[in-house]
Amino acid sequence: MEEVVILQSNISNGPISAQKRFYPEGMSRDEIKKDLIERRMRLGQEYGFDGRKMMIPVVKGPNERDKYPDGKYVVLNYCPEVYRDDVDLWDYDYNVDIMVMKKGLTGVMMGFPSADCPVIIMQDRKSKTLAFAHCSADCIDRELPMMIADSLNQVAHTKDQDIIVYVGPFASSKSYYYNNYPNWAVNDKIWKYCIKEKDGRFYIDLRRAIIMELALRKIEYQNIEFSKVDTITNPDYYSNHATSLGVPNKNGRILVGCGFLEEKDMVKTYGVKFR
Repeated sequence: MEEVVILQSNISNGPISAQKRFYPEGMSRDEIKKDLIERRMRLGQEYGFDGRKMMIPVVKGPNERDKYPDGKYVVLNYCPEVYRDDVDLWDYDYNVDIMVMKKGLTGVMMGFPSADCPVIIMQDRKSKTLAFAHCSADCIDRELPMMIADSLNQVAHTKDQDIIVYVGPFASSKSYYYNNYPNWAVNDKIWKYCIKEKDGRFYIDLRRAIIMELALRKIEYQNIEFSKVDTITNPDYYSNHATSLGVPNKNGRILVGCGFLEEKDMVKTYGVKFR
């Protein structure tokens, strides 16, 4: 029987990213690729899947809003090719906001390397279809959390009341601030409640913003599970914000993702509501 697996790495797994700035100076691209594959394989073993069978989207940044339509998604279905030993799914490029996975693609994970930004995973409890997206503050500004629910509705005809949600580790409103009002915050109906000025700093409440947007889609709070990790203050997680403040050993990326595994192959998972 297939079961949902929610995975999240931490600093002990090393940076789950090929960006050169996360590696010692002098490492070549080939050395970084080899090192990353080895660490992905070890991460996969922790959960019970082949670490080469991870797919990540190539998402647009805050200055690339015209790169593709907001809410663009790809549906991942069963395909024999993905199981070949010579295929590393990390190298597949999907220029999308959202990935959707139906049951049947067992042993393949979809995820995103992150530091401070929440990765939001949703599932239709009836069809078991999964959808996820990396929801940085600028993505929340363009209401991407609601678009994840839209993708489930379009692919699986999901009703809002049948959606359960897991929000991975992210920056807490107690720790995440800007010295000036952020220029990406243009959605006033959200940020007027979720950005608070205190002592000359603008504190960002990502949790409240997500709850507000999902409430607009009639997704009940009781169906949302938030990670308790504050990436900025927790020493076991990478953080862009902490790195910018000079905190050592915080420069990198964790990986948060999901997929399906046969029950017999599962080792561990996150997300109480998905069990």
